[in-house]
Amino acid sequence: MSGHDLASLAVIAALCVPLVLTVAVMIPALRGVGMALAPWAALPALGLGLGTGVSVHWKPVLLGMRLYAPDEVTRTYLLFTGILWLFSGLFARGYLREDSHRASFWGFFLATLAGNVGAVLAQDVASFYLFFAMMTFCAYGLVVHERTEAAARAGRVYIIMALLGEVLLLAAFFLTVGTRINLSLAEVPRVVAESSSREVICVLILGGFGVKVGALLLHMWLPLAHPVAPAPGSAVLSGTIIKVGVLGWLRFLPLGHASLPTLGTVCVAAGLTAAFYGVAVGLTQREAKTVLAYSSISQMGFLTLAVGLALGAPEAAPVLIGAVLVYAVHHSLAKGLLFLGTGLLPATGRKGWRGVLVLVGLTWSALEIAGAPLTSGALAKLALKSAEAAAHASEALPTLLSLAAVGSTLIMARFLERTVPKAPEQGSPGAGGMLLAWVLLLVVDTALLLWPPVGREELPHLLESKSLVSAAWPVVAGVLLTGLVWRSRRWRSWRVPEIPPGDVLWPVARVLLPGWRRLTAGADREPPEQEHVGEGPPSRFARFRRASLDDFENAEEGLSQLSHVGLALLLFLGVFLLLLVR
Repeated sequence: MSGHDLASLAVIAALCVPLVLTVAVMIPALRGVGMALAPWAALPALGLGLGTGVSVHWKPVLLGMRLYAPDEVTRTYLLFTGILWLFSGLFARGYLREDSHRASFWGFFLATLAGNVGAVLAQDVASFYLFFAMMTFCAYGLVVHERTEAAARAGRVYIIMALLGEVLLLAAFFLTVGTRINLSLAEVPRVVAESSSREVICVLILGGFGVKVGALLLHMWLPLAHPVAPAPGSAVLSGTIIKVGVLGWLRFLPLGHASLPTLGTVCVAAGLTAAFYGVAVGLTQREAKTVLAYSSISQMGFLTLAVGLALGAPEAAPVLIGAVLVYAVHHSLAKGLLFLGTGLLPATGRKGWRGVLVLVGLTWSALEIAGAPLTSGALAKLALKSAEAAAHASEALPTLLSLAAVGSTLIMARFLERTVPKAPEQGSPGAGGMLLAWVLLLVVDTALLLWPPVGREELPHLLESKSLVSAAWPVVAGVLLTGLVWRSRRWRSWRVPEIPPGDVLWPVARVLLPGWRRLTAGADREPPEQEHVGEGPPSRFARFRRASLDDFENAEEGLSQLSHVGLALLLFLGVFLLLLVR
C-alpha cells in the first residue's frame, strides 16, 4: 500500500470510524463493543490533524463529495476538535458509568462527532451542509440527555434556533451556488464576492452561522443548553461545536476577496457588545455552567470582531484568519477543561491531593480565559491585537479589548465562586478515570502553548515587558474588583439580581407570547357542531391551530423516546445517502 493510499485511508477513517460506531451502538448485539470503543472514536481525526492526508473525491456521492484539504484551517480544526472530543469521550466513560441512558448518550455523541469531523473535512458546499446539519440535529440528543423539564425546554429553544439557522443557510447556499450543488469551498469566497447579491448572501451567512457561534441576539440557546447537558456534552458544545459556526464564516464569507466595510463595522460593533454583554449577564448567574455559557458568548465576541475586521480590510484577512485560529485553539481546550472540571470536582472533592490538583487546573484554565501572562489566552489576545494593527483598526480598539479582558477575569472569578464552595470536601471512589482524562487534557493544553499549531511567530513577544504588562493589568484589575465586591458583600448583605438564563427570551415570553395568546383567544375551544357547516375564518383558524398543536404535542412525545429518535435519524441518513449514490 502506497503512502497516498494510507493518507486517503486516514481521511476516510476520521469520518467513518464514528459513523460505524454509531451504528454499532444502535444494534443491541453490537452495543457493548460500540460503547467500549466509543471514547476512542476521535482518535483518527486527531491523528489526521497531527499528520497529513490527501484530498478524497467520492464521485458517486452527493454529485461528487470532496473531503480534506491540506490547508492551515483544516489541519488546525482537526487538531483541536480531535483533542477535545477524544478526552471528553474518555472522561464520559467514567462520568456516565452509572447512567441508565448512557447508550443513548453514546449514540448521539458519536453521531455529533461524525457531523463535526465531516464539516471540518468537507470541501464542497453539499457535503458541508450535510455534515453541518447532521452535527446540529444530533447535538439535540446531548442537550436533552437528562430528561428533565429544564432539558426539554432547552432542547425546544435549541431546535428552534437551529432550524432558524438552517433556513438562513439554505437561502445563502442557494443564492451562492445556484445549480452547482457540488461547488468547491475554495471557490465560494470568490463566487460570493462576484455575486450581485453578495451583501444579502453575507448577511444570511453571518446570521445562519451566527446561531451556532452564539452571536449577539442569536445566543439565547447557549445559556439554556450548556447547563443541562452532561459535562462531556457541554465541553464539546462550547469547545468545538460553536467553533464550526466560525469555520462556516471562514469558508463562506468573501474574506480577502471583497471589501464590505458596512457589514464589517456591524460585526465589529456586535462583537465588542457581545464581549461586554456576556460578562454583564454572566455575572448575575447562580449556576456555574450557565456562567461558563455566558463567558463563551463573550469570548465568541472577539472572534466576531476579527471576522468583521477581515470583511472591512481584505488585505489583512490572512493575518486575521490566523488570529481566529489561535483563539479557537485556546478557547476550545480551556473551556473544555472548565466544563469537564464542573463534573470532576464533585467526584474528587476539594480536599486531598486530587481536589487540590483539580482546583489548580481549574484556576489555570480560568486564567487562560482571562488572558493572564504566559498563558494560551495571552498568546491568543496578542495574535488578535497584532492582526488588528494590520487591519488599521481604531486606536481605541486595543483599550476596549483590555477592558473586556477585565470582564473575562470577573466572570472567571464568578465561575470559581459558584463552583468551589458547592463541591463536597471529600470525593467519591471511582473518579480515577475521569481525573486521568482531565489531567491529560490539561497537559496537552499546556503543551500546545509551548508548541502551538498556529501563531508561533507571536511566542517570542509573550516575554516582552510590554506584552507582560498588557496581559497582566486587566487580570490584576479584575482580581482587585472581585476582592472589593467580596468584602462589600461581607459588610452588607446584598445580592446581584439574577437575569434569567436565555436573557432575550424573557421579553419574548412576556410580550410576544401573551400577544399571541390574546390574538388566538378562544381558539382552543371546540366550536358547536352546528357551526361546522358554515364555519367562518375564525373557526377555521381555530381548528388549524388546534390541529397544529396536537401535531406538535405528538411529535414532542415521540422525541422523548431518544433511542427511537437516534435509530430513526440513522435510518433517514442511510436512505438519504442511498438515494444520492449513483
